[in-house]
Amino acid sequence: MEQQSDQRAIVRRLLWAQGVNGFGDGLWFSIWAIFFTRIQGIPAGSMGLAVGLGGAVGLLAATPVGVLADHRGPREVLGVIIVLRGLAMAAYAFVGGFWSLLLVGSLFSAVQSSGAGVRVTLVYGLMPEENRLRTLAQSRVVQHITYALGAGAAALVLANGTRPAFVAAVLLNAATFLVTAVITLSVPRVPAVPAERRRKSTQAIRDVPYVAIVATTAILSLCWSILSSGLPLWIAGDTKAPVWTAALAVALSSAAIALFQVRVTRQGEGVPGAVRAARFSSAALALCCVVFALAAWPASAAVAMIVVVLGVGAHVLGELYYVSAQWGLSLGLMARDAEGQYQGVAASAEAAIVALGPAIVTTLITGMRGAGWLILGGILLLAVAPTGALARRAMRDGYRVAAARPLIIPTVQEGS
Repeated sequence: MEQQSDQRAIVRRLLWAQGVNGFGDGLWFSIWAIFFTRIQGIPAGSMGLAVGLGGAVGLLAATPVGVLADHRGPREVLGVIIVLRGLAMAAYAFVGGFWSLLLVGSLFSAVQSSGAGVRVTLVYGLMPEENRLRTLAQSRVVQHITYALGAGAAALVLANGTRPAFVAAVLLNAATFLVTAVITLSVPRVPAVPAERRRKSTQAIRDVPYVAIVATTAILSLCWSILSSGLPLWIAGDTKAPVWTAALAVALSSAAIALFQVRVTRQGEGVPGAVRAARFSSAALALCCVVFALAAWPASAAVAMIVVVLGVGAHVLGELYYVSAQWGLSLGLMARDAEGQYQGVAASAEAAIVALGPAIVTTLITGMRGAGWLILGGILLLAVAPTGALARRAMRDGYRVAAARPLIIPTVQEGS
């Protein structure tokens, strides 16, 4: 009973940390484009280039930071990362052009992308096997709820529109990182991997089956660009649905994730379950692309909106099962005693797709219209075609976390 009580206390601290961080993220990502262009006076083209290049540079940090987490302990490394993210956020208040934004943006992106993998490593080390995915799912639920609260606070900042209000919001977000770091450092320490058991720092990036499976599965993270970039442009330019339907889609998606992520995440427990979850996710996301394409046909605004909402339903299923699959595969197939670097590779793969996603989705949707949606759906289906074979190949290696468990991964025919 005492051990269970201790675990609940640890989970509460992890959720509080994620909640504070989620509020800051919701505040920041709702105002950043307006802040840089209208308040800091950076031209939109220069801003986009600097943020894009900074994101690309930042991708290089996740794996080395993961190695550091194995050597020093994930709690300590994550605490430093969060503090650095807060300092980078505060520095945004002083950027005034392309080069300063590129410099600060590179640092912010580096600590943002690397922090995701280290946090998963920390949860892995703190929680018993049966509670790991549940804790990650609960964290995502809390993050979505507080993200919405942060977006609400951002609405007040945007309504005010003055420089002091925007700068105060930036500094408030920086402060949330410091609070998050304090809470994170209050959880028990996860020991570093002993020197005699450490694997080579290039183990994860040389692990071809692992890299292949996290890279192909990460393509499903295009789901976020579909909702944030592709769907609003499609609704506004090619359907009769009201423009505000895009905001409704985000609200419905966030509510569904808050309600169902913990339940759905159980489907990704174990490598076989994660493979099935990836297949289901790709099918649901491909279906949503087809439904969104059909939304251009109705002449009635009400009917078009209903079609879009149906597509959002399929999209939500795809996103829920993708997250479940990503956790199940990246955790189950990583090597023992190299958890940090393996999660760094997984985080880098997903971050790369997230960075490229808006360009891929908007190019297809705006350039090829309905056919672009169908091509995008095909990409999502093909992405998981090798998942089962790659998982079976990976599980031949006895050093993997899940290798000691019985493995029955269905073929495509068996799983259909």
